[in-house]
Amino acid sequence: MRIVIKLGSSLLDGGKNGVNSKLLSSIANQIVSMKEHGFAIVTSGAISTGMKKLKYTEKPKDVATLQALAAVGQSNLIDAYEEAFSDRKILAQVLLTNPDFSDRMRYLNIRNTLNTLLSNKVIPIINENDTVTVMDIKKAAFGDNDTLSAHVAAAIEADVLIILTNTDGLYDKPPSEKGAKLIRKVERVTEREISMCSGTSKLGRGGMLSKVNAAKIATEAGIRVIVCDGEKEDVLISALKEEIGTVFSPVNSLRLNRKKHWIMFASESRGKIYVNEKAMHCTINQDCGISPSDIHKVEGEFKKGDVIDIAGDDGEIICKGITNYFSHEIEKVKGKNVEDIYRILGFAYEDAVSSSDMVLTE
Repeated sequence: MRIVIKLGSSLLDGGKNGVNSKLLSSIANQIVSMKEHGFAIVTSGAISTGMKKLKYTEKPKDVATLQALAAVGQSNLIDAYEEAFSDRKILAQVLLTNPDFSDRMRYLNIRNTLNTLLSNKVIPIINENDTVTVMDIKKAAFGDNDTLSAHVAAAIEADVLIILTNTDGLYDKPPSEKGAKLIRKVERVTEREISMCSGTSKLGRGGMLSKVNAAKIATEAGIRVIVCDGEKEDVLISALKEEIGTVFSPVNSLRLNRKKHWIMFASESRGKIYVNEKAMHCTINQDCGISPSDIHKVEGEFKKGDVIDIAGDDGEIICKGITNYFSHEIEKVKGKNVEDIYRILGFAYEDAVSSSDMVLTE
């Protein structure tokens, strides 16, 4: 069984000592004892560790300082993992950014690298590369690594994603409120579960909302997700037995293939085309391609192989798909018949502007 573990900043905070070595030692001991499984760890904590090393008492707000703190803290963080495993396992450090997943080729390279590490019994220690992330890292490209852990789990076709945090799991209302009840099982993530989330962690960038969103991504790939308190004794063993936390069941009946899952959750749309009602009906009911005659408007600049949004006349996005043509080429052939493509462009990649790899948005 392949298992991805996500460790949050609040759990890893060791106070003045930097990293919580006691927690890491416990996690390492449990992993080493479960020899029959393969593990990947997605970790937070680089910025908070850097804060301790440079004696920051409050988390800065400017991006440059946060990136510098991540650079300082990253080496200490990986050293703490190496010490916890004490040469019982070989570890590999993997730093990723959002474009690594949104770009198809880079995504495939990540998947191949992680699978190769796992096949060699190496444990990847994965973190978002905050040092070079150009997005506002106060808000996070991935959402405190929760979403990153879901993408990693999908990429390596993990069986289970265990998100360790400082709460017992998802409650029906804020845990601080009287009468709040822990939800033990979620069959499928809906707006109801999302509405139950509030707040963000003190040191991290996530909170329960990002964990529920991560659970949605992973479960749609057929992966079981458990969100639970990382301080519990033998937490990994108890989580796998579903004795603690909130369990999000895999959505096996609607499981997307790997390419469609990437299109839906990891890719970034580079533009948009507007299609007629016939194409909308075909896309929704028959999973068929989009012909040039179905298109009446093109937005944005994109190239062949990019992911684009496909919308109806009202602008509402119906689905996402991979385009077989450049935006300027579609602009020339929109509204035309398939047989006109070669006459207008002098060539034709495909009959369909976007193929049946399209995936419906919700």
